[in-house]
Amino acid sequence: MIKVAAAFTDKATETQLLDRLHGEKDIRVKGFIVIPDVARAVDKALVFLDKMLKSPPDVIIIDVAMLREAAALDLPLVLEYARKLPLTRIIIVGDRFHEQKVITMMKGGARGFLLRERLDTDIIKCIRVVARGEIWLSGNLVGRVFDELLRESQKKQHVKSPTSHQLALMKEISRREMEILSYISESMTNDEIAQKLFLSAKTVKTHIRNIFGKTGIRNRVEAALLYTRYKQHSAN
Repeated sequence: MIKVAAAFTDKATETQLLDRLHGEKDIRVKGFIVIPDVARAVDKALVFLDKMLKSPPDVIIIDVAMLREAAALDLPLVLEYARKLPLTRIIIVGDRFHEQKVITMMKGGARGFLLRERLDTDIIKCIRVVARGEIWLSGNLVGRVFDELLRESQKKQHVKSPTSHQLALMKEISRREMEILSYISESMTNDEIAQKLFLSAKTVKTHIRNIFGKTGIRNRVEAALLYTRYKQHSAN
């Protein structure tokens, strides 16, 4: 059962989301709050965050409009709450996204970015994907974010975008290797992956070497890019 909480700035989106989630047997709404003016309702927002800390949901859906008002809550304070919920996945809903801001929010822990116009059609799939610890990017955001990540990465190391041939080679990846790729995409170290999968760090390193050999990727950045693009292609 996926426990979901949500915070929006308008009642219409709340109604739309609740209607869409109704009847989904594997998803349960744990908490919902609508704050039209965050700047004037800081106490209400903090009470909601405290409630989430006491009984963390699996997924929190947040209206990007609330983040624009986050200064009213003191942004460092909001980020501190996010750090206290390490197992909770965050989905951001908005009318549009700038790729650089998406990357910044991903580094802060967000795992899903859903266009408001696709709320009805994609929210269920998005929740399930993000609850598994994977990344969801709406529409052409995938390519835009990849391009931006490549520009950033190429300043530090030589990185190539995944090719169609490499995507096809993903069918050769075992289930265990796919798990390891998913954790690499979350920027986890070999030791962290080993602890998560109850393996030795040496075994994880061997799996990663095999992944690189099968797909032709050369570093962890390319591994994360390949995995994310493959999962997005599979979902479409």
